[in-house]
Amino acid sequence: MDFGLFYASKFVVETASTMYTHNRTAVKSQQDYYDALRQVAINNGLNYNSHLNLNQQEVLNLKKFGLDDFELKKKINREQASDAVRKASFGGDLGQTGGSFQAAQNNILRYGFNALARKDLNQKAVFEDFRIRHANIDLQTTSQNNAAFSNLSAGPSGFASLLSIAGSGLQIAVDAQRGTDAKSR
Repeated sequence: MDFGLFYASKFVVETASTMYTHNRTAVKSQQDYYDALRQVAINNGLNYNSHLNLNQQEVLNLKKFGLDDFELKKKINREQASDAVRKASFGGDLGQTGGSFQAAQNNILRYGFNALARKDLNQKAVFEDFRIRHANIDLQTTSQNNAAFSNLSAGPSGFASLLSIAGSGLQIAVDAQRGTDAKSR
C-alpha cells in the first residue's frame, strides 16, 4: 500500500480545516462588527431621544420660572398698592404719609426682591442640573458605544493561517519520512 497518498490526503484535510476555521472566524468577526454598529445606532437614537425629553423639560421649567417671575412682580405691586390703600384709610385728608409709609413700601420691595433673587438662584440650580444631565447622557452613550466595540476581534490573520498550513505540511512531510523509513527497514 502506498502511504504517500495517505500523507497527501492528510495534508489536504488539514489545509481545508485551517481554511474553514479562517473563513468561519472572518465571518464571525464581520458579524460581530455589524452587531456593534447596530448597537451603536440604537445607543445614539436613545441619546437623541433623551436629549429631546430633557429639552422639553427645560422649556417647561423656563416657562414656569418666567411665570413665577411675573407672578412675584405682580404680587409686589399688589402688596404695595394694598399697603398704600390701608395707610390712606388711616385718617384725614392725606392718610399716613412720610417716612413710615416709605419704610413700609421699601419693606415690601425688599421681601419681593428677595423672593425674586431666591427664584433666580433656584432657576440657575435647575438649569445647571439640566446641563449636568445632558452631559451625563452623552457620557453614558459614549461608554455604551465603547462597550459595544471593546469585545471585537481583529479577525483571522491570513499570515497565521499560511504559517499553520506550512507547519502542517512540514510536520506531515517529517511524519511521512519517518513512516517510509520505518517501512523500508
